[in-house]
Amino acid sequence: MSAPLASTRPADALIQRALVWESAVGWTPECLAEGPGMLERFHAGGFSFVSLTIGADWDKPEPTLRHFAQQRRWLEAQPHLRLVESVDDIRHAKADGRLGVGFHLQGAGPLAYEPALLAVWYRLGVRWIIPAYNTRNPLGDGCHEPSDAGLSMLGRAFVAEANRVGMMLDASHAGIRTSLDIIEHSTQPVIFSHSSAHAVKAHERNVNDAQIRALAARGGVVGINSIGAFVAEDNSSGVTGVVRHIDHIAQLVGPQHVGLGLDVVFYQAFMTQLYDAGPLMAQRGYPRPPWADVKPEVLPELVEALQRLGYGDDAILGVLGENFLRVAGQNWHGTTPT
Repeated sequence: MSAPLASTRPADALIQRALVWESAVGWTPECLAEGPGMLERFHAGGFSFVSLTIGADWDKPEPTLRHFAQQRRWLEAQPHLRLVESVDDIRHAKADGRLGVGFHLQGAGPLAYEPALLAVWYRLGVRWIIPAYNTRNPLGDGCHEPSDAGLSMLGRAFVAEANRVGMMLDASHAGIRTSLDIIEHSTQPVIFSHSSAHAVKAHERNVNDAQIRALAARGGVVGINSIGAFVAEDNSSGVTGVVRHIDHIAQLVGPQHVGLGLDVVFYQAFMTQLYDAGPLMAQRGYPRPPWADVKPEVLPELVEALQRLGYGDDAILGVLGENFLRVAGQNWHGTTPT
């Protein structure tokens, strides 16, 4: 694959300087048919780093490990990609004209909820994890769980072990109380990797101002999700809608606490099958797919929209990636803090 093409957009010079971080790219087996093409689009669109969801809460340890090993081997063979295990790796990928690729887990099912396995997955290359995903598991409640009970004792042990081994904690998909508990009990900054602002669109998956303030007070970052169900009342998406969420968080706690977690849904057929398989998604306020989202190619438009709102270069560079890089540097072992 060739290097990303130069753009003539006014935002091009800033994007060329930026380390652009995308927090949520689906890479479970259901997503793979179109996955390689989507990585090429992120690379051509000016992104520097993407993190792949290599497993989810409903996945078991052995098949997830097999899937991870196969995908890591395939990714290592791609000349335009560079596997990332440190902030320095991301910077080197940018300098080499390659796309940095990392891994995360959306839920602790692939660990069988065992804190001792965090060190193993960290050594394999997984760099952050969501403890609780949408519903209840042994660690805590997800965002759609009506009890909102917070972290269990096992969940608190999980947080402590994640801190010990350098695994960044992600409170996206967690319940309100659970997310606040994760933030409180973590000794390192926490992220919402792909969650938008509840004050802009009232959806259970979005995070409220109290969660955002708690996260920011401990140095964390919210990555804005571009899926229409989380962006606008009519379930539409687009740069204007995404920027409303960015601006809300920036005005609330500062632009240093917001980033990108666009969560592009390039596997619409799978999401439609999942939606039709049971009533939960419809009951929790999701429209039937296909879902609107924002694709990598709109990056110049997003930068220009922030410039029109008066954001300076440093703030925009932070939103594009430096904010997440800062938090990663504080969490990951063996990396140079920025």
